[in-house]
Amino acid sequence: MKGLLIAAGGTGGHVFPALAVGAAWQRLYPEVPCWWVGRPSAREEGWVAPLGIPYVGVYSAGWQRQRPWRNLVLLYRLPLGYFQLLGVFRRWPVGVVFTTGGYPGLLPGWIASRRRVPLALLELNSTAGRTIRWLARRAGVVFSAFPELRGLPAGVKVVWSGVPVRFTEADRERYTPEVARQRLGFAPERPLILVLGGSQGSSTLNRMVAAALSWWGKQPVSILWQVGAAVPAIPMAEAHIQVRPFITDMAAAYRAATVVVSGAGGSTLGELTWWGKAAVLVPSPYVAEDHQRRNAEYYQASGAALVVEEAEGGERLAGVVLGLLQEPHRLQALETAMGRLSRPDAATQIAQALYGLAYGG
Repeated sequence: MKGLLIAAGGTGGHVFPALAVGAAWQRLYPEVPCWWVGRPSAREEGWVAPLGIPYVGVYSAGWQRQRPWRNLVLLYRLPLGYFQLLGVFRRWPVGVVFTTGGYPGLLPGWIASRRRVPLALLELNSTAGRTIRWLARRAGVVFSAFPELRGLPAGVKVVWSGVPVRFTEADRERYTPEVARQRLGFAPERPLILVLGGSQGSSTLNRMVAAALSWWGKQPVSILWQVGAAVPAIPMAEAHIQVRPFITDMAAAYRAATVVVSGAGGSTLGELTWWGKAAVLVPSPYVAEDHQRRNAEYYQASGAALVVEEAEGGERLAGVVLGLLQEPHRLQALETAMGRLSRPDAATQIAQALYGLAYGG
């Protein structure tokens, strides 16, 4: 029986939306197989495992713009990955390929088009990344997290789906904010600042947050800081400040949060809309096509978030967040606007479209 092959790896921003689509596929079509290709011995294999989806690690490598000599690794990794993927397509009767971009999705998408297997893409940012641009003409459809997607060639079919999220209504109802804070080890009555440094860690955001702690730590607030990498030294060690490389119970973290501080990657923004959380965004200026700034501008123009630039520093970030906590009406207005941007059926919509591509529905 033909099935779905998901190609996603690297950052959580690429993997978690794909996981949501995989879970929706399993729920809607439990008798139809689903498989996954990612990087060998990488974190995404552990993220995929709870779904029971068969996983194959395939060698791949991204283009290094800052250190071009490192691109020599492509000379052996790409051919090796190509032959690994040929084996995948021979072993499994792939009926449709789905990728969220990033270099782990490039070879599977290209091979799918060469073998005339339907291909679908999901772009999570307001400007298409390189893998999505390169594969767009070969795809049956490009799903977009934003109503308008820049950077694609003319004639490509684009569908505004929103961001598939890894949560269900049961997650939303599992905790009250107070119970969620207690579960995470915080005082239930204190407002909580949730800082999301990303699954790989944003050095820009983390530096600003480290500086902001000097102001936040003096206030009656709790701080849960996901650094996404090695835990940095912080200026104070208090019970109301927790620093973690990775947060496993994100449902509790979002439910507990009064305000969220994060970068402006498309996957995180989609989760913020689903939870309807007030946010202060710090777009990274070092990403391709400056897409985080453009993402942040859209959310700011929609009244759903405030934006603090890297150049403004930690003191400015601290002041903006504390100002929100002192003005509940502004906080509520951001929450309402953020919730309006949610597309809660995105995973289901994409899974149904993938089934149609595979089986001609």
